[in-house]
Amino acid sequence: MNAKLSLFLRAPVPLLTIILALASPPVPAQADITQWETSEGGRMRVVSLPADASGRIEAALQIELKPGWITYWREPGEAGIPPKITIDPSSGATLTSLDFPVPKLIENGEISDIGYDASVSLPFVLQAQPGSDEKNARLTAFIGVCLNICIPFEASFELRKDHGKAATQDETEAVAAAKVALPHPPNDDFKVQNFHITPDKTLLGVELRLPENAPKETEIFVAGPSGYAYFEPQNMVRDKRKLSFYMNIKGLPKSYNPRGQHWTILVKSGEQVMEAPLDFPE
Repeated sequence: MNAKLSLFLRAPVPLLTIILALASPPVPAQADITQWETSEGGRMRVVSLPADASGRIEAALQIELKPGWITYWREPGEAGIPPKITIDPSSGATLTSLDFPVPKLIENGEISDIGYDASVSLPFVLQAQPGSDEKNARLTAFIGVCLNICIPFEASFELRKDHGKAATQDETEAVAAAKVALPHPPNDDFKVQNFHITPDKTLLGVELRLPENAPKETEIFVAGPSGYAYFEPQNMVRDKRKLSFYMNIKGLPKSYNPRGQHWTILVKSGEQVMEAPLDFPE
């Protein structure tokens, strides 16, 4: 199944609600653990560690959802809003990574979402730029939270680029917990061995090496170009630890050129979860 990203309503909602959600200026919060910013479906804040000697800052965007609400993975499935963090260019810092804990397939009537139906933390890393006089890094977090309606949720935060003190236990534990929930990178026992797109650009073929004693059931998510997610593998063939399959990607624009592009695949095999890049050659 593939889906072009779209903002949608699951049930009628007054237009003013959406306009206010998009137009209301977010209020910055400033701290090593920021204050919570709230929306109808939940709240979020940022926890950060002191910058290291190179100016690298580890942090986590904490999202707490109200019961019944969901938020999304790096690509949301059939509809929804993927999380995004934007750094104010005047802050003298850049976003070097944003990672996503292991998601689940959430069936919601006729809609299939990829995301989280419980509170979640997204670890990310900032890099302070040398020579900048700015003491704080200003960032905006933008996510979607959804129940019967999908609501854009945007908030701004300020993080000190150098705390000037050691991390507190709460800061350290929060960032560590966010990293523990991430899928594992590929290794020799669990990895992508081959992949290709068919010449007509309708199928993605993948060959996996599964971990030893892998169960029969395997769940696979592919994040393609921005706005596209795939999660229904076809023609799956298992030979001991080798699993081959095709993913229908025929919704891609005819003009799309995969050369040099970066996709992501996440594979669940029992209790083990692996995430790997699909880097197409130039």
